[in-house]
Amino acid sequence: MLILMLANTANIRAELEQLTDLPAPVRGWLVEVGLDATDDPAVWIWALIESDDFEPDRMTRLKTMVRDVVRNTFGIWAYVLIRGIDETEVTA
Repeated sequence: MLILMLANTANIRAELEQLTDLPAPVRGWLVEVGLDATDDPAVWIWALIESDDFEPDRMTRLKTMVRDVVRNTFGIWAYVLIRGIDETEVTA
């Protein structure tokens, strides 16, 4: 549980906002921490991008960068999802 205390949403979001040279422009981050299906600490991260910025290779690189930062900084697995910024406006 100590890992989840250190890896709270604000700390993770702050770390993500410091990333530079992203393969796609991220307009915002949604972050949720908890336990995954195996009861291991994990984080779910939604990278919010403009829909016209979606390109599969760039999204794969973005997901890898985010997972690496979370694993190296907080020691937990990150489930990274990509959402178009217009999707969040519709579902909000």
